[in-house]
Amino acid sequence: MDSVDGKPRYFRLAEVNAMLPTLRILITKLRALLEEARARHRELRLIKAVGHHPDGTLIMASDYRVARERFEAAVREADELIENIQRTGCIIRSVDLGLVDFPAVINGQEVLLCWRMGESEVMYYHDWESGYAGRRPLSPEDDDTPPE
Repeated sequence: MDSVDGKPRYFRLAEVNAMLPTLRILITKLRALLEEARARHRELRLIKAVGHHPDGTLIMASDYRVARERFEAAVREADELIENIQRTGCIIRSVDLGLVDFPAVINGQEVLLCWRMGESEVMYYHDWESGYAGRRPLSPEDDDTPPE
C-alpha cells in the first residue's frame, strides 16, 4: 500500500466522493483508449493475415506500421493515465467495469471503499480478501476515521 511519511494512505468517504467527478472523466477516457488499443490490435492481426511478399516483408507493411504506432500510442497513454490515478493511492480493479477501490478504515478495520462507474457515490466497502463479491453497504453510523 502507498504510504505518506511511512504511514499507510487511507481515504475518508467524503474525500473519495469528492474525487468521483474527476474519476468518471478519467475512467471514460481510459475506456476509450482501451477500445482504441483493441481496435488497433485487431487491425494488426488482419493486416498480418493478408500475408507476406516472397522476401518475407509484409504486403501491407506501411499500414501495419501506422496501426502499430497508433496501438502503441493508445497503450502508452492508458498506462500513463492508470499510473497517475494509482499514484493518488486508489486502486483500479477494472477499466471495463470502472471498478476502483480506496484503502480506508471503517469502524477500526482496514478495508477498501469500493466504487463502480455508474454509482452516484461510494456506497460499499469490502475487506482486502473478499473483493467485489464481498461488498457490504456503508451505513451512516460507520466511522471512517483513520488511525492517528
